[in-house]
Amino acid sequence: MAKARVTYLSEGEKAFIHAKTMQVLAEVGVAYNTPLAVDLLAAAGAEVDRERLTARFGWGLVERCLATVPKEVLLAGRDPSWDRVLGRDPLVVTSDGMATHVLDDLTGEKREGTLADLARFTRLVDALDEIDVHWPSPHPSDVEPDMAPLAMQATCLRNTGKHIQDEIREPELVEPVLAMYEAAGGATLQERPVFSVTNCTIAPLQHDRAMTEASLKLTKRGVPIFILPMPQAGTTGPMTLLGTCIVHLAELLSAVVLFQLSAPGCPVIAGVGSAVADMRSGGYLSASPEIGIINMICLQMSRFYGLLTQATGVSADSSTADFQAGSEGGMTGLCAALVGADSLIAAGGLEAVQTTSLAKMVLDADQVGALRRYIRESSIDEDAALMDDIRAVGIGGHYLGRRSTRAHARTEVWRPALFARGGAGEAPSPPLIERAVTYADELLATHEVAPLSDDAEREIEAILAAHAARRA
Repeated sequence: MAKARVTYLSEGEKAFIHAKTMQVLAEVGVAYNTPLAVDLLAAAGAEVDRERLTARFGWGLVERCLATVPKEVLLAGRDPSWDRVLGRDPLVVTSDGMATHVLDDLTGEKREGTLADLARFTRLVDALDEIDVHWPSPHPSDVEPDMAPLAMQATCLRNTGKHIQDEIREPELVEPVLAMYEAAGGATLQERPVFSVTNCTIAPLQHDRAMTEASLKLTKRGVPIFILPMPQAGTTGPMTLLGTCIVHLAELLSAVVLFQLSAPGCPVIAGVGSAVADMRSGGYLSASPEIGIINMICLQMSRFYGLLTQATGVSADSSTADFQAGSEGGMTGLCAALVGADSLIAAGGLEAVQTTSLAKMVLDADQVGALRRYIRESSIDEDAALMDDIRAVGIGGHYLGRRSTRAHARTEVWRPALFARGGAGEAPSPPLIERAVTYADELLATHEVAPLSDDAEREIEAILAAHAARRA
């Protein structure tokens, strides 16, 4: 079978990056910022500084921990038809999460997101077949901060049957959040991991205390953890892309080691959140060409370490769903897909993922369809060569009437939902942005989400009430 592939690093270059990453871990070390982590590292033979809560270690410990990482990870859906397996299913796609603002694509008005917006965008993700996993967005501004983490999970569970990936930033939130998901999924997360988390390291070379303590609890419960280092070249990472990738990989491996020491065999995935800073402002750039290069380096190195991967792609630095947004997202997404990402954060992000919009979400779904066509395996054999047809049609004929044309027409050529393909002489279609908003509105008006059971609804309401009472 033929499949489009890209290789960025040679074997010698991978060996060089590996050596430099190990130097960082052995000579500089990493701050874990919690005694729980330092105790695990010390027991495993790492050199620790208990006062500074740091650890240094070499390849021997890393290699030992890499050996226990699973090669396949189930991302279960509340609706089992949306079960996806990283390492088996090609290019599992996730919506882009945690935007702050919502853009009205037709008026240009931008405002802070609400819980109703979160419900609407979650339901739209549920309706889009191209998106497999939901990362909640936007963050609701109309919910008390103490209640927002649980209110968001309840809203998402009620509006999608797909797998949900989110963050748990405080250890005391682990039990109520997981109780919600186990009630909704009807099984333990060890059996049916309908929820996964993103664990963001803190560049350069640090771990957040609260998120790390939460993740250590999650390792015991079978929750897949997407490790997402995010150094930015020029600010929290070195100014060269190579230097930033070395810091990224050191942070990644430091998390893999910690979580495997906590629970050998716990599911972890290597994410790529590293980027470059706009040196005029210090702002985060999510879709410059350098992001594609960082993805390729970090994805290839993650494969070098035998890890499953999640790339960033199809985001945009543009503030609207325009030509710039499509160009940026298409290029960065294609780099990640062609280098072999197992999963891709790929729908809904504008303004470096500060903003989301309905049009961007549905247009990104078309981008995803095109990406999957690029990486689809194709047969190179006698059946696909259609030599009998070539002989029968001969010189100067056509293939319109051939049985093979009818058989392959719907599978050989990808068909978008929104991108226009009008022929000469046809009346011009409405602008793409208008078609996208109309399409999103139609999906929202007609799509039905598989409901939660009555028992699950009661359990979720009880968890919300108990959490509110404790916070009062």
